[in-house]
Amino acid sequence: MALNPLAVASSIIVVGGFVLIGAILWPIFLRDIIIITNGLGRTVQPISDFPYQCRRISGPDLQACEDMWLSERTRQLFLACSDSASRKHWMPNIARFNVSGRSLNDKIIALDIDKPVDTGFEYRVLETPGFPGVNGDGRLHLVGMTGVDGKDEIDLYVVNAKPSVNSTTGEFLNQKDHKEVGGNSTIEQFRVNIEAEEVQFVQTFADPHISTPNNIAPTGKGSFYFTNDHGPNKAGTWHALSPIMKNGDVSYCNEGGCRKVDGGHGFPNGLSFGKDGLLYVPSSWAGDLKVYRTLPDGGVKQVDTIYIPYALDNLSLDGNGDLWVPGLPNIGATLRAFDNPLGPTPPATVFRIHKKDDGTYQVDKVLEDSEGKVLPGATAVVHDVKTGRIFLSGVFSPFISVCEPMDSPSQEKAGSESTGRDEL
Repeated sequence: MALNPLAVASSIIVVGGFVLIGAILWPIFLRDIIIITNGLGRTVQPISDFPYQCRRISGPDLQACEDMWLSERTRQLFLACSDSASRKHWMPNIARFNVSGRSLNDKIIALDIDKPVDTGFEYRVLETPGFPGVNGDGRLHLVGMTGVDGKDEIDLYVVNAKPSVNSTTGEFLNQKDHKEVGGNSTIEQFRVNIEAEEVQFVQTFADPHISTPNNIAPTGKGSFYFTNDHGPNKAGTWHALSPIMKNGDVSYCNEGGCRKVDGGHGFPNGLSFGKDGLLYVPSSWAGDLKVYRTLPDGGVKQVDTIYIPYALDNLSLDGNGDLWVPGLPNIGATLRAFDNPLGPTPPATVFRIHKKDDGTYQVDKVLEDSEGKVLPGATAVVHDVKTGRIFLSGVFSPFISVCEPMDSPSQEKAGSESTGRDEL
């Protein structure tokens, strides 16, 4: 049968069109969706591949700890914790707006990392007297957290993902209305004495530019940078599309107010200053860390990009000057765990980012748990240089984890929940 030249030409044009469209969309949308967030073709290693002895630490207070910060000076690990079962109901950052199901017992915890006990480590739940909460209820709704070590005290900054209220009645909006207007997030500052026994509420930062805050990077000079993971889009279609459209931003607050200083981010997450004074901003969508120099007026100038093809969460800086960040190998598995936090634990990865003398960056995979055997669905990781321990926590996980190097004498103290290379 003879071929129709016009039909052949038409088919070639159609196929060519699809190829062209794919070539255009690949770097803009498809690469992020297929490779970075869902990990297509990625090899995820078992925890037994890594020279650490890891164990879970469980307890009613140590669950749904979205973020952590280590006070190097006082040897206390501060955690922002909630209730695992409640996260699926109330988490404005990912459009969970069932206000009636939110946790009523979010808490800041100070854990003494040099005081191990049979069940983990000694810790205290910090009371926050004087904090008004919403309508005087004194409650926090914790997401990101960071701190600043001072000579006689510690300043803690937390993202408070509060519900919105009716301006006339003062009552919380219902789920339907929250889906229209979103939450009413603020940034709170607390001051803690060195022993973390007394907490003073300092102030609430509320500003139109604090719209979808994820985490904070204090400058130590009364000002701070923060990320809006969905930019100005608190709810609705534009909130859902924000990672794809890259509407997230980096913003800056000082005594004069807050303003956006950089845009075009796909779900920017827990930013941090490095030892070099540069500002590092990870993405949970684009698989990179953008690196900025801060300017005298509070603005920023991008000077580098570090590519790590995973969805990245909260950065932390250790005593050696290395940055640590958890990677989420499969966002789909992570989101499913939100709805079933007591079910299968999603895989988790830990990266260390070392800046070499020549100014380039070395990225090492330090831990990975393909089967979720012992690590939480990690959204925060902290490395203690003194002991070599790695602490991990997750936004919905009903436990935290601690990993010790195999050659660490203290690893022999690991309890019955420990899991390591020799046991798998």
